Amino acid sequence: MNMNAAPNALPAEATMTRGLAGVTAGRTAISSLAGELRYRGYSIESLAQASDFEDVAYLLLHGELATKKEHDAFVGRIRDSATSLDKTLVQSLTLLAQRQSSASPMDALRSGISILGQIQLDQTPGIHALLIAQAERLLGETPSILAAWMDASSNRPIAPWPNAPLADSLLERLTGRQPSQSHIQAFGTTLVLYAEHEFNASTFAARTVVSTGSDMHSGVTAAIGALKGPLHGGANEQVLEQLSEIGSVDRAEAWVSEQLSAKRVIMGFGHRVYKDGDPRAVLLGRMCRSLVQGTDGERLEDLADTIEQLMLQRKGLRPNLDWPAARIYHALGLPIRVFTPIFVVARMSGWTAHIIEQIGDNRLIRPMSLYCGESPRDFVSLETRSASGASCF
Repeated sequence: MNMNAAPNALPAEATMTRGLAGVTAGRTAISSLAGELRYRGYSIESLAQASDFEDVAYLLLHGELATKKEHDAFVGRIRDSATSLDKTLVQSLTLLAQRQSSASPMDALRSGISILGQIQLDQTPGIHALLIAQAERLLGETPSILAAWMDASSNRPIAPWPNAPLADSLLERLTGRQPSQSHIQAFGTTLVLYAEHEFNASTFAARTVVSTGSDMHSGVTAAIGALKGPLHGGANEQVLEQLSEIGSVDRAEAWVSEQLSAKRVIMGFGHRVYKDGDPRAVLLGRMCRSLVQGTDGERLEDLADTIEQLMLQRKGLRPNLDWPAARIYHALGLPIRVFTPIFVVARMSGWTAHIIEQIGDNRLIRPMSLYCGESPRDFVSLETRSASGASCF
């Protein structure tokens, strides 16, 4: 493509916003970023303090907070889905792990959800009640797929799903030990904070797919593919890799200077929407220090504090959610390669809520592009063509 094409190739009135930055692309009743982050009208701070993921997932899907009876039934349905993962899917995951055990758990989730769509004959959207039932099943199936893959790819027998709420069960399955109450609370808080965030890249991908009349599993599969990217969900894994690379406080300033001089992105800082800092990072950041108090983890917190100060001084950037989440997951003893898959587990509630909302009030999502190629030209037959210049792609 010729990016320097003649000006008359572009309509004078045409406008474009790269990456749709600042563009309002639709309406939603699920979450709001106006003033502060709210899920269905409730402030994220109040929801995070409760750290009850199922309560938040129910709110996102059903639009209202559950009664005690509704909450208990919802927790039970999610647990039932997690404990009854389809045998064909389990066999498929085992075979895939035998073929390529080093494959990303994100790929296992993407493939697993797609396989479920085929097994369950999810071809076109059903009525609202059926979509809700699909979403609830996915809330239990997704963490179960992740846990099964981690066992299979480590050549371990696939362990049964614990008889406990989702945060307790998944943390136990991924660490192999019974978690403490403080660890469960911290982990549950991360799930609540990651659950939903308006028209982010993965959510928009999911809505775009189902706007064509496609099914929920196809929309979720696309969302997982979008979340895998390091500029979206994959950033939390890179945060810990960066901190491990720096190693100590005395190396922090030189490392930051080197990254900025080379114009490299330092993961965990800045946000497309939150110019004055991510409120979710503030909420979760408070937990990091208390979680590692009196342990070797305090050194990592000292390093993180130093990097935060340097980034604010040098670039005016504050942390986003990935910055404290990576440190929380490390403190909980979780392997780096499950950081982004945990994001999937949490965001499944937001994705499916948006899919249901899109289907319920649908219009095909089809934006326009601003052409910047060649001006009109005549076709030349193959026999009379001379050598052409190299493409810019």
